[in-house]
Amino acid sequence: MTTATKAWNIINLIGWGTSHFTEKGIENARREMEWLLCNVLGCARIDLYLKFENILKASELNKLRTMVKRRVAGEPFQHIIGKSPFYGRDYFVNSSVLIPRAETGVLIDRLKENKKVSTLLDVGTGSGCIAITCALEKLSEKIYATDISPDALEVARENMQFHKTDSIHVACHDFLKNGFKSRFDVIISNPPYIAADKMDSLQAEVRDYDPDLALTDGADGYVFFRCFSKRFDDLISPGGYMLLEIGGNYHKEGVEKIFSKAGLRTTFIMDLQCDFRAVEVRK
Repeated sequence: MTTATKAWNIINLIGWGTSHFTEKGIENARREMEWLLCNVLGCARIDLYLKFENILKASELNKLRTMVKRRVAGEPFQHIIGKSPFYGRDYFVNSSVLIPRAETGVLIDRLKENKKVSTLLDVGTGSGCIAITCALEKLSEKIYATDISPDALEVARENMQFHKTDSIHVACHDFLKNGFKSRFDVIISNPPYIAADKMDSLQAEVRDYDPDLALTDGADGYVFFRCFSKRFDDLISPGGYMLLEIGGNYHKEGVEKIFSKAGLRTTFIMDLQCDFRAVEVRK
C-alpha cells in the first residue's frame, strides 16, 4: 500500500488488506482488516459499507499502514487496536491479560441454561470479560473476581468501569496458595491449562503476546484442576458447581480422571467446532 501515488477508498482498502493478510497466512483476513479500518476511522463495521467510497486522509492511511505492518509482524490485532470482542461486547486488552476467545463463551451459555445463583466467583478473571458478562446477563446476584496479577486487575477494573459493573467484588488473590472465607454457588474459570512442554508449539502470536501466567501452570496443564478437585467442598455451597474451561479433546481424559478420583461428577461441554471446551463439576 502506497500513500503518495493513489487515493484509497474504504472498499479498495478492504480488498487490498484481505489479500495482503491472506498472503501472509493470517486467518480471518477480511474481518481483521475491517477491525483495523474501524479503529482508524472511529466507526462501526457497518459504516465501512455504508461509506465504502469515502477516501481516507493521508494521516489515516499512515496510521493504517503502521497497524498493518504490526499485524504482519505477528502482533495480535486485538493488541494493536487495544480491545477485543467477547459475547457481543468489546473489552480493553493489553499484554497483561489473555485475549478473550469466542470459545470461552460456552461457559456463559452453560451458566444461562442453569438457574440464576446468589454468589459466583471468577478465578483468574484477566480482562474481566467472564465476570462482566455474568453481571450484564444477570446470572448471579453477587459476583466476585480474582486474579494473581495486579496488572491484569487494572485492566479488569477499567472494563468494569466501562461496562458499568462496578458492583463486582475484585481482589488480588493467589488461588493455588490461598483459600476463601466463604463458599460460592458457582465457581467459573478459564485457568492456565497449557503444559509447560507444549508452550513452544503454540502459535507465535499466542506464545509471544499472551501472558505466560494466563497460559500455563508451569507443569503438566492439570495443576489448577487438581486444586479445584481437592478444595471442592471448601469452595462450593451445597448444590453448587464449577464451570471450567479445558484445553479441548486432548485434555478431557486427564480432567475427567482428576475429578472422578475425587468422587465428583463431570459433564463435558462442546464448542461450535465440536471440541470439548468446558467441564461442569458437581457432587
